[in-house]
Amino acid sequence: MTFSPEILHQLAETYGTPMYCYDLKKVSSQVENLQDALPNAQLRYAVKANPNGALLKHFASLGLGAEVITLGELERAYRAGIASKKLLLGGPGQDVTLISRALELGVNHVSLDSVSQWKSWQESFKSEIESITFFPRVNPALDPRTHEHLATGAATSKFGMTPQEAAEVATDLGSQLGGFHVHAGSQISSSDVYDEILTVLEPLYKRFETAHTLDIGGGFAVPGFDLNLFVKKVTRFAERFDLDLIIEPGRYLVADAGVLISRVLHVKEGALRHVIANAGMADLLRPALYGAQHPIRVLGKEGTQITLDVNGPLCENADRLGRDLQLPNVEQGDLLVVEQAGAYGMAMASNYASSLRPAEVVVEGDDIRLVRRRETVEDLIRLEDV
Repeated sequence: MTFSPEILHQLAETYGTPMYCYDLKKVSSQVENLQDALPNAQLRYAVKANPNGALLKHFASLGLGAEVITLGELERAYRAGIASKKLLLGGPGQDVTLISRALELGVNHVSLDSVSQWKSWQESFKSEIESITFFPRVNPALDPRTHEHLATGAATSKFGMTPQEAAEVATDLGSQLGGFHVHAGSQISSSDVYDEILTVLEPLYKRFETAHTLDIGGGFAVPGFDLNLFVKKVTRFAERFDLDLIIEPGRYLVADAGVLISRVLHVKEGALRHVIANAGMADLLRPALYGAQHPIRVLGKEGTQITLDVNGPLCENADRLGRDLQLPNVEQGDLLVVEQAGAYGMAMASNYASSLRPAEVVVEGDDIRLVRRRETVEDLIRLEDV
């Protein structure tokens, strides 16, 4: 992480805690890594990873497109300046409201998640179909070697179609077929998964010779993903069938660019030392939901390591940021830095227990900007009519 201790202390004093902070230079560096590795691929940022408007505007300035699955993501990406021709509409939902707005904005790339979804397009948007390039999403029915909640390519998951169903839809699509879409899961660390994916896709590309693009999704693990090996495998396949590539990176671009800063409220001794921080599952859900392990450090402290849990402030046993951690002696008032928090952090934050969601700050060199203020109690109740 590129943030100096001095900067993090300054941010905590200026904007309070808990607070998310994102390094735009790190984001740019990750984009460059992908562009250097796959110079001809179209990058469609997965907005669900982090939908903050400042990040989306940054991606727009870098020429990236976006993958969106809800009306909110669509509007955020479009308003941030991402060209509609670079937006890809996906997801298992796609109701009439979402599709209508996407068509109004000029979106012309769509991932079809199911036969039912394709039928809905035929029934409600028949006259618009000719303006769209479609990508049937294939469920490869494999083990992506990740947490079960993240295994979108497993046979039992709700995502995508069987290869046979995808072939049937592709036949219906005719000239509107762009290619096929696969997203096997998130936090994929084994490149062997892509060998299995490409084996499933091979008969489809042999059969549908007019298919010109492969959307291989995203889901690259942070840390631990072998990008070079992935590139070799996917490039070899694309060259064999003369395919363009679409990549949907989310976590890979923003996870390492973000930290969550929290302050220690209390330290409790017992069978295990418990550090009670002012950030928890309402601010960063991933440890409770996925058992995710984020690196955590005590800002400005080193020394003898003590085994402890870092817990949140809520009345839930799952409300924790880390278990069985080895950290220096933690005291009330210390600042904790939770790393790899730029993806699926604020994006999954909630108002559980009427918690107030954190502020968000971006740093680009010497430029520091508050890009989302901390919520207030008034924000919690302003939509209520009581």
